Amino acid sequence: MNDETTVEHRGEAGWQPEPYVLPRFNAVDKLSDALFGRGLSERVVEALARAAVQPEDMRRKLTDVNKLRVQGGTLHIVETRLWSASVLPHPANPREYGRRSYALGGTSPSLRILPEPEAAPGDGPELQIRVPRPDDLAQRLDDAKERLVKENPLDDDIAAEGVLQPLMVVPMTVSYDSAPHRPAALLITADGSSRISAVHQLLGYRPSVIAYDWAHDVRKFRREVNRWLRLPHKQGWDSLSPADQGKLRALTVPARVVVGFESDTRAGVRFHTAVRNFIGLTHIRPPKPYGSAVENEAKGDAVLDSLAEPTRSRPARITLQEKLWFAAVINEQEAAEEGFSPHQDVRAAEIVRAVLGGGTSTARRVNEGIRSLTAKQRPHREDRIDIAVELILRPVRTAKNDLLAYVRPRRAVLQRAYRLPEIEQLPIDALMEGGLDSGRSLEELRTAAANEAAEGLGASGRLGVAQTELAVKAAYYMITADIMALQNEGSGAARADDSRSAAGVLRAMLSQRRGVSQAYEVVRAGRLGRPLYEVDEDGTPILTAEGGYRNLTDARVRQTYNGEMLTETLVGMVAVRARWATVHNSVANLRQAVDDMESVPADEGCGSLVKRDGWDPEQVEYARRSLDRSSRKLAFWADLYRDQKEEPGKGSDVDSLNLW
Repeated sequence: MNDETTVEHRGEAGWQPEPYVLPRFNAVDKLSDALFGRGLSERVVEALARAAVQPEDMRRKLTDVNKLRVQGGTLHIVETRLWSASVLPHPANPREYGRRSYALGGTSPSLRILPEPEAAPGDGPELQIRVPRPDDLAQRLDDAKERLVKENPLDDDIAAEGVLQPLMVVPMTVSYDSAPHRPAALLITADGSSRISAVHQLLGYRPSVIAYDWAHDVRKFRREVNRWLRLPHKQGWDSLSPADQGKLRALTVPARVVVGFESDTRAGVRFHTAVRNFIGLTHIRPPKPYGSAVENEAKGDAVLDSLAEPTRSRPARITLQEKLWFAAVINEQEAAEEGFSPHQDVRAAEIVRAVLGGGTSTARRVNEGIRSLTAKQRPHREDRIDIAVELILRPVRTAKNDLLAYVRPRRAVLQRAYRLPEIEQLPIDALMEGGLDSGRSLEELRTAAANEAAEGLGASGRLGVAQTELAVKAAYYMITADIMALQNEGSGAARADDSRSAAGVLRAMLSQRRGVSQAYEVVRAGRLGRPLYEVDEDGTPILTAEGGYRNLTDARVRQTYNGEMLTETLVGMVAVRARWATVHNSVANLRQAVDDMESVPADEGCGSLVKRDGWDPEQVEYARRSLDRSSRKLAFWADLYRDQKEEPGKGSDVDSLNLW
């Protein structure tokens, strides 16, 4: 583990929260007094006052609440921070809709869903829910938390940055069918159940304990909060373990607390309907999204900002000049004056290196930029790839006036090509060729890549550094060319019998000396603005029957670097060898398929079904006849080959091979 990774793991780059303290009881009581008269029950007033991290702040904001229009009414909101030990996920979370078991469908009573919360009596901003027993709600709260943590894991990101976007918190009173259980006042999330569940996961909280232990015992609640607050005071923030720092970041959450409600006069909407309308507006019918390309554009700028900003423990990942070049906001002359390469493949490779290379430390920097703009707390490598590609395509899209028919397929294939995992090994400081600090020529990069291929790199499963850099650069021109020499797997242009990804084709290509020569020629021609032609192992262009250069196409690339057949007819030994490779693989696949069929048990823990019961004789006989015909044909070829060896002057009879 390098030093930079160690810094990241110590959590020094994460957010350091304010040194909060437990509020005095006097401040809590004053907030309670300010909350009375807003249509809230006494239990809810106490719960809200106890939950406020800074009661004085919340009390001041009650004098000038924010108003949020929803269908049918207006919600009155106060933005403040709440103790995480006082907020719970929605017990009837709308995310459950797809898995709910309804009574009308004949489900067992023990599996029936909880009723939907309704508006409490009066016109106040309070929900109420009636359940059979406390255990029913306790189990539902714990189950909801476990499911949300599993489906939407956010705890790693919250441990680093805390909860960034406010939760929408609504008061709710719980009553029970069976006596003598007293009602409970809870604060639930109309929006943010996944985030609060991740917080509870970090802190080791069970929602049922929050609802039925701490909510009824102020001393237990304050003791739980205070045990974490004392840590930084006793040890100092920098002396805390990363786990404890993560828990302290999760100890409080930003919240938009609903403290009032006005129903539209004509609509007559009750409070629970207004809350449901808000949930629908947020999750079910939000505004039409801008689209992934536009989103990745915006994220790209945020990522560049993150890479260009130094922190206390890390220098900037890129310079301000590189940021402008990657953002494509300077023209060619200005880029040249800064010393940047005029070649688009070099810019593409530099962006790929800066955004995707450098391992974990770079990924963390990029993720910070993504999180600064989006609610996605745990970006994946595919997210970073999509952003890099969008930055790369900015000049291309401008030149083509954003022509979708041209840009869309190239965006998709670039995204798949740059999923090469070897890209992460590109040096963090500079490229081998074309970068500001590089002294190598393109020819020297070709030689280095050829040497790596000769050593078996690529064929053994992983390309070398030079092979990877050349693959990244060649892929740019192969994909952006008007005749795409590398297309998407599964697309109309890619053959059905070659479903390899663009990254897989690139690895196969750069694993061979001829592929290295071809990649070099692609980059050389691309930089000159010339068409892409197929070359042999020595880099000599291959001619067609008419004497012209043979265009480099996706089908030819796939066939040449995997032995697959072309859709067009080929002649000669090259074509025959390609088809023999298919025959050889098919024989091996058939043997494996027969063994796999024999291994299927008749039942769990039993022996082979076909060994016990056999298989349909007619189907078996059809397969054997087909295999016999192929076997006789192969035997004839072998005999013919031996005869040719014994009689060197005898020519082969091509027609005699046509035995189908």
